[in-house]
Amino acid sequence: MFQVNFSKSAIKSLKKFPLKDQIRIKKVSEKIKQDPFALDIKKLEPPHKTSHRIRTGSYRIFLDIDTTTKIILIVEIERRTTQTY
Repeated sequence: MFQVNFSKSAIKSLKKFPLKDQIRIKKVSEKIKQDPFALDIKKLEPPHKTSHRIRTGSYRIFLDIDTTTKIILIVEIERRTTQTY
């Protein structure tokens, strides 16, 4: 089982979203604890700041996965727009 941590900017972004979307994002963060690679996770290539991203509705969760320490850091959460990537 992995440990999921949120960065300060991810928490700040999450608080701005509607409650329904906050609940959806929190459910996804609970699911990735079990097996992060079972979901729709895409490995990102440089120059992205993070190593992976998950799509959940119209939101993108950018995260770093450390398989050796089993820690997942959710770095950023953004609403999907034409400028997200």
